[in-house]
This record gives sequence, structure tokens and C-alpha cells, in this order.
Amino acid sequence: MNSIRNTLLLLIPALTLGACSQPAAGGQTITQDSAGIRAWPHESSDIQLDDRIHFGNFDNGLRFAWVSNPEPNDRCYLRLHVNVGSLAETGPEQGMAHFLEHMAFNGSENFEAGTLIEWFQDHGMNFGADTNAHTSFSETVYKLDLPHSDEKTLREGLTVMKDFAFGLLLEEKEVEAEKGVIDGEERERDSAQYRMFLEQIDQMFAGTRYKDRIPIGLKRTRDAFSAKSVRAFYEKWYRPDNMTLVLVGDLGDRNPESLFADYFKNVTCPAIPLPEEPDTGKPENYSFSFSIHEEEIPTVSVSYGVMSEWNEKPLTIAQSVSELPLEYAYSMLNTRFAELVKKEGTPFMSASASQSEVFDIFEDNSLNITSAPEKWSAAFGVAEQELRRALKFGFQDAELDEIRAGALRGLDEAVERESTAHSRSILNSILSAAENEFVPTRAKWRKDIYRPAIEALTVGDCHEALKATWDREDYSITTAGNLDLGEKAKDQLRTALLNSKQVEVNAGAEISVSQFAYASSRENSGGIISSEEVGDLDFEHIRFENGVSVNIKKTDFKENQILILLNSGEGRLSLEIEKNALAWVGERVFNSGGLGAHSDDDLRRLLAGKQVGVSFAMGEDRFSLSGSTTMEDLGLQFELMCAYLSDPGWREDGLVQLRRAVPQIFESLKHQHGGPLTLKFLPALFDNDPRFGLPTQDGILEVAMEEIRDWLAPILADGAMEVTVVGDLDMEETKALVAQTFGALNPRKELKHWKERRNVPETATGLRKDYTIQTQVPKSLVFIIYPASDGMDASRRRGMSMLGTVLDDRLRLEIRERLGAAYSPGAGSEFSSVYENNGFFYIQAMADPDKVETLVEACLATADTLAQKGATDEEVKRLAEPEMNGLRDAMRTNAYWLDGLSKSLRRPSALDDMRSIQAWFENLSADQVNPWAYKFLSRNHANVCVVNPE
Repeated sequence: MNSIRNTLLLLIPALTLGACSQPAAGGQTITQDSAGIRAWPHESSDIQLDDRIHFGNFDNGLRFAWVSNPEPNDRCYLRLHVNVGSLAETGPEQGMAHFLEHMAFNGSENFEAGTLIEWFQDHGMNFGADTNAHTSFSETVYKLDLPHSDEKTLREGLTVMKDFAFGLLLEEKEVEAEKGVIDGEERERDSAQYRMFLEQIDQMFAGTRYKDRIPIGLKRTRDAFSAKSVRAFYEKWYRPDNMTLVLVGDLGDRNPESLFADYFKNVTCPAIPLPEEPDTGKPENYSFSFSIHEEEIPTVSVSYGVMSEWNEKPLTIAQSVSELPLEYAYSMLNTRFAELVKKEGTPFMSASASQSEVFDIFEDNSLNITSAPEKWSAAFGVAEQELRRALKFGFQDAELDEIRAGALRGLDEAVERESTAHSRSILNSILSAAENEFVPTRAKWRKDIYRPAIEALTVGDCHEALKATWDREDYSITTAGNLDLGEKAKDQLRTALLNSKQVEVNAGAEISVSQFAYASSRENSGGIISSEEVGDLDFEHIRFENGVSVNIKKTDFKENQILILLNSGEGRLSLEIEKNALAWVGERVFNSGGLGAHSDDDLRRLLAGKQVGVSFAMGEDRFSLSGSTTMEDLGLQFELMCAYLSDPGWREDGLVQLRRAVPQIFESLKHQHGGPLTLKFLPALFDNDPRFGLPTQDGILEVAMEEIRDWLAPILADGAMEVTVVGDLDMEETKALVAQTFGALNPRKELKHWKERRNVPETATGLRKDYTIQTQVPKSLVFIIYPASDGMDASRRRGMSMLGTVLDDRLRLEIRERLGAAYSPGAGSEFSSVYENNGFFYIQAMADPDKVETLVEACLATADTLAQKGATDEEVKRLAEPEMNGLRDAMRTNAYWLDGLSKSLRRPSALDDMRSIQAWFENLSADQVNPWAYKFLSRNHANVCVVNPE
């Protein structure tokens, strides 16, 4: 079984209107002052509060907090935190907190039912991305990411939030209609993993309210909801003294408190006291031995650990520092597991140890292992023995030095980058304080407090903390997944533990740290043959004698961040079409091979404390090495990237891990709706061209590292190369470092076009494929593809992409809102910049299996309407507003410029595309969208895939 913390935070559930969000990991103990105002955690802590945060409250009890922060420019983020979740519900109310969150978008004093989302779009906000909400066990949070920070926009946002808080209409017909929407949400969330989670909750949280208060509730309970009962819950919990308003954004010198007052100060708080939530209860057990069998999960997870009753800890500096030794012990132990998993013969796929507090119920220290079902006992044994090795012999100084170096560097970087931190990071810290025992702090304070403590930490401290934690006789051991231990599960689990403990453990081998073997020299710098300053895009393009092209752009978007992207060769185009498995494997194992002089683990150790690293990716027409660094480490980052070009290690570490995982990947596809889509439908669309779809299991397992090396090594050594460097850099020093590294490489070849490999089979039209999968989950997938053109022409690509956005919104209106046929139908588009005439629009939705044909017809009819009548100027302009705001934000990120500038060698028009995109959006009308609807979205072009449960 996964650690309790990971299971709860990943599978459960904070339920949202548009996407899942992690819930808080526990609630705070609420205290009030004499005026009845709820206290903030920092008021009773010696932890120094982030002094950028302004706190306040109104006499009615509503709290607020705000921060002026300049990034992103002209953006503000508004949140309304309501201190109620599913734990507050009575039996007949199960699911009501989440239901009420949905109803906030279905009619209020200022927004008629069915108009709010369009209003958001008109004002430049996307439903889901910029406007959303979530409900967890203990909180409900409403979210508006405002497109601007002027007073008008702030007032509009506060109008919405006030309606959410106190102005919901809660009409009977809307309550009835929303029941079907939430039924659809429950159906879409359903999965083998989720069902397994519910069984774990039943086993472990018996005796507590968590067991019976999953936020989405129960259908039979929801069916009984009425406008009256929902309003009673609303009026009981949605009151000023149970709310916190948070605003973070580009306010400049403005104080928004008078605006807050205009909307919230005069709201009357009920005379009766705020009700107390029911006690959460105590679990019936603190140690467990059980096995949950779920045959649709291809692996088995084993959890072994010590669990105890949760006790509230003081929110103090001393307590925080006292937790460091155990935290670092687990970090060192997990590094050992990460090294073990790369070795041939290791029976587990992953293993890790951790400590967590599970809500206010458990304190959990656990060892969590994932393996193939038939190897569960051996996998558990190896992991348990590694834990025991650490308990008996402790750690080496080299292990602690590595973890310490990374942590100290992280503290330094946080200080350096705080001035350009994203407003969301500050916002989330305030929301954590609104819900949990947490104090937001400044980066320099954290550095001043933690650096001395981390520097003073010894391996002895860490060893003692680990021993003290695991010095117990009563252990929990559980499994979950495709392992059926039957009625004697408890005996088999205990036997596995006893058998492992009989194995003697020895101290590990001594760790040594080498010196980096690939240092460059300025004396060997390559010569420049041309240099051009591109004024309107504010970057410099340099070409070296060896054929390397370099783009350098200095920015102030994020302090002390430099991004690098190196594109080399021609990617998958350089490989014979029938060898797609070789490309699929190569992309996943290259990095783990390390360098000729250093293994991947050696590199991790010797680069500890440095902000360097390399990620390898394989595109259709390029191989890419990327990294993120600082000016201080820029030279080392360049040297590392050059080493991966000139001397890759080709070790089989990654291949060993991949081969261990592949059988489970293919087993899982038998039970997932995406399995037939990937393995059968996509190949059928493209005449079984190997480039489309997943390679076969046998094909993947047959790939040898020698094949990967023989293909990639020559291309990396002399393939055409373009390097793009963007960020907070010194221009002259960067050019000098580029010259002594990339400029000193072997001469590079010219790009090869591979014209014959850019042709792909014509995409099929009119296909209808029905598949079944082995699953007990009662839902069906509908996936529809409409062939389209490629994306090589910018105007065509943008028009088709905008059409995909229009289609997506039409599906929301028709399928979700009007018909209630699916919870989150979606549409999108993809257009190749490599393969000619290769692109498509797609529709996807989940349905009740009994209603799948109704859903198919509704989706086809929605696209038909666009194909026949086109989009309106109103909807195109409305949907373009959020896109333009997103573009504005993106243009103030290093990643945007890195992506755009890095395409100039392979696609010379890329720079003109960057120049023209804003004007294109400003002049956008339905005329740029509709020709593609008429051409591509007709019903006879549609390819329909339906995946049903057996």
C-alpha cells in the first residue's frame, strides 16, 4: 500500500468543478479573540511572518489578507476560503459542501444561471484555468485569477466572490440539474485506483468521520437534496466569521482594503454562534495487517511502517529545526533506494521512506515499495533490509554532504529569486495558513534559521533520529494491488517480515566522490563567423566556425534563472520508420546512462549543491538537451551539456528499470480506456504506420543499448546544432562561456531534410471502432478524431487552434450544461510542424455505458453545427480574451522565449510568427476560424472510437 499521505493527497480528493486539486493535509485548531475573530497561526508562534502580508478583519468576523507582488505583471489572484468541508456534514448532508460549491456557478444575485462562465470568458478568464473551486474534508476555496489589476477588474472579482459567499440563488431546478452533473463527475473519477483507495479508507479510518465523509458524498444522499436543504447548509456555514478573503497581485502602492470593505464589511453576521464541527473521532487501530486485492492494478504496493496517534506539535522554530535529522535520514535512505532500483536483479520498481501527519489522525513513518505482483515478497525483503542497514550502520558523511549541499543551495536560490516570485506561491502560503497550522515566511528568514542548523547536522544526528522513530515492536504491513493473499493474508504478511528479518545486513561500500572530468578552457574557444543583434525581439544570434548557432536573450522575468535548450540533429526523422521502438526506448534511457567518466549516480554526487542538470528529449525533427541554471553555474551547465554530446555513458541503468516496468505498463493498458485507443485505434487511423501508437511489448524489450548508441552517437557528435540561452544573464560572459564550450565542439553537419520521411499515410475518415476492456468501472470513453491539415503555416495553425477552443466551449455548453451527458467533455487540436498534412481535431468524453450512443450523437451534432453554421464573432472574441491574457503572461517568462527562439534554425519563419501573434489575436474574427470548420468538422470526416467495459 502506498504511504497514507500519498494516497490521501493524490487520490482523494479535493473535488473541483474543473480539475482535482490537493486538499489540505489537516485542519488547524481554531481559536478566537475576544471579538470572535479567528486567530491566525502566526499570532501564537515565534516563527517570523512574511512581512509582505497585510492582515485584517471586519467587525462581522470576516478575515482578509493581501500582498502587492509584481509578478505576473498586471495580474491579481483572488481567493475566498470558507472554513467548511465534508467533515461538517450530517448524515443526510453527505456531499453537500461539494454540491454547494457547484451551485455557486449556477445562479446568484448578479449572475443568472448559465451566464457566469460566459461572463468570465468575456473578461479574459478561462473556466478551469482561471476560475474554479475545490472542496476537501475541511475547506471550500473559490478561485479567480483576474486578468488585470485595475480597480474595475478588482471590483468585478469582488462582486463575484460576494455572490459566492452570500448571494447564491439556489433555485430548485438548478439543484435538480446539478445532481446529474455531479453523478457524471463521480463516474469520471471512478477507477480501480480510486476503489482501492476507498477500501483503504474503510480499513484504516474506521471509527473516524473520514471514513464516511468522502467529499463527493453518496448518490442516494445527493438525490434527496433540495433547494431548501442546500440553502440551510449554505446559511449555516457561509457566514462572515467563517471566511477569509485573500488577494495577491500587481497592486503597486494601492491598498485594497477599502474595496474589501465596500463588498464585505457591512454583511451582517448571524446572531447565533458559529456551530462547532463534529469531532472527527479516533481510529479503531494504529497498526494494520491487511491485503486489498484489485486485479485491474498491474502492480502491488507494500507499505511497512510505524503508525501512532497524532499529537499536535508546537508551531515553533525549535520544533521545526528538531525535525531536520529525520527528514535528512529519509532523504539519504531514499537516495540509496534510487540507486538500488537501477541495478539488475532488484525486485522492486520503486521504494521510498517518509514521515507524514495524516490529517489529525495518524503520525505515519512508512516504507513503501512497488513491484510486480509475483515479486512482492522479494521486493519487500530487499527494501526492509536496506532500511535495517541504515538503522544498524547509519550513514556516511558523503551521503549527508550531498543532501546538505542541495538544501543549502535551495535556501540561497530562494532568497535570490524571491523578488520575482510568482504571486500564486505567496497566495498558496496564505491559504495554507488560513486552513492549517502554518506560518508564511520570507526566504531570508528561512535561510538565517535553517542554514546554521543544516550545517551543524551530523550523520550521527540523523542515525539517532531514524533509530528512535523505528524502535517499535508493533509494525503495520499491508499490500494493495493485483495480489490475492486470500484469508491468510495476515499470516503471509507476517511471514514475509520474519523471513526478511532473518537476513543479516552488512555496512554498505564506502562512497567516494570524483572530480568533474569535462572542464573546458577559454584558451580553446571557438571562433565566431557572424553575430547579429535582432533588435525588435531583443536577442543576439551568433554563428561559430564549427557550425553551431546560438541565440542569447537577457531578461529580468525571473531573478537568477537561466534556461538553456540545445537542439541537435533531425530527431526521429533520422531513424528508419520501422524502428520506432528504438526511438521510444532511447528517449527514456539515455539520461540514465551517465557520461563516459561518470555514472548517473556519480554525477548526482559530484554536482550536489550546483544548479545544473540535463534532460534529454527526442522530437520528430530534433534531439534536445535542456537545463536550468544560474549565472554562477552557467559554465558548468554548458560543460555538462557538451559532455552528453561528446561522451555519453551508454550504461544500461535506465534500460534495466524500463524492462522491469514494461510488462506492468502493458498489463495496465488492458484495463484502461486509453489502452485500445493507443494500441489499436491510432494505428488504424494511420494505416498502421509505426510512428503513430505505442510500439509492441516485445519490440520494446528487444531493444539493446548498443542499437541506441549506434544510432545516436554519430548524430550527437556532429549533428546540426542550435543552442538558445534565455534568462538573468551577463551577456558578455555568457558569450565567452558559449565560445569555450559549444563553440569548441567538433564541426557540425548541415541539417538534413529527410523529405521522404515527412510523408505520412493519409488519415482515415469515417472509421467507427468499438472496443472493450477488462474493468469493473462502469464508464465508457468516446473519442472522436477529425483529420485536418498541418501547422506549418502560422495563420492556418492559429485559426485551426482557435477552432479547437470554440469546439471545446460548444461541448461544455451542449454536452455538460444542456444535456448533462458527460461531466467534462473536451475538445482540442494538434497540428504537426514536421509531417505534411498531418493534424487533427479531437473530442473526448466519458459516458454511462447505457447512454454512450446518445453521447456519440451529441458530440457529432455539436461539431456538425459548427461545420454548417460556423462560429460567431461574439464567441470567437469572447474565447480569444483568455488566450490573449495567457499570451501576455507567457511573454514575461523565460520559457516562452526559449521555445520561440529555439525554432529559428529548423523553421526560419518562427521569428516572424513571434512578431505577428499579438496582432493576429487583436484582429481575430470568425472569418479566420470558420473556413476550417467548414472544411474539417463535417460528420463524414469523423473517426469514432468507443471503449466500453466488458
